[in-house]
Amino acid sequence: MVFSTLTVISIVAYISGAVILSQRMAGPNRMLRRSLGLSVIALITHFAVLALQFTENGLVYINLFTTLAMITWLLSLLNTLRGDHPASLLLRPAIFSLAAVSLVAMALVPADVGRPVDMTPIFALHISLALLASALLTLAAFYGVQLLYVNRLLKARSAKALSERLPPLMSIERYFFHLLTAGTILLTLAIAVGFIYLDNWFATGQLHKTILSLLAWLSFGSIVIVHYWRGLRGRLAVYYTLGASALLILGYFGSRFVRDILLT
Repeated sequence: MVFSTLTVISIVAYISGAVILSQRMAGPNRMLRRSLGLSVIALITHFAVLALQFTENGLVYINLFTTLAMITWLLSLLNTLRGDHPASLLLRPAIFSLAAVSLVAMALVPADVGRPVDMTPIFALHISLALLASALLTLAAFYGVQLLYVNRLLKARSAKALSERLPPLMSIERYFFHLLTAGTILLTLAIAVGFIYLDNWFATGQLHKTILSLLAWLSFGSIVIVHYWRGLRGRLAVYYTLGASALLILGYFGSRFVRDILLT
């Protein structure tokens, strides 16, 4: 009962916050404090839902939907921590909506769906690094799309481009590369821990996940290296990042969908 109540509170807070922020982009600044309060409620209850689920199953089942809920909580937290920065406010409705959808999915699917895992300390470290990397790289992809959007408005000389609520283009690009760099470093650490301490990377059920994850890592790493070495930036960097993100999503969520849903 507590689990269901917390889930509903979190979903309602996320959706309400997203609606208020969407209105705020063309409305008064006084709505920001109300949306911040809803953000805090949503984040606390979202975390409580995850904690209760892990307490009930003892970290044995971490399926596709639980993983998605953890990543969306991290996305929401990272976005909220930026406060009233225009770039974060512009993205927050989409991120909060995604978090609400992830909670709905987790509530509808039984917690014991999927194959159980052996949560050793090393595996927990690998999972933690991978989740943080995924959250940062996903957020980088969001900022990349925002970069394309703002750049398009500026080139079209749209009236929206003159709005004081529209984030500066250079600020978006700078934060985009910061997120991309940090996420790539964490992904490197997650893969290194996996290769050194885990022995099932090239097992039959893991091979395609390993290959796609390595391709995504090489893609992200190449973007970061070429950016700092040769000055890669703008639309080309964003397109490569979106492609690398697609590989990462296919590698992890695609394999988990097959394993947790189709083969269960």
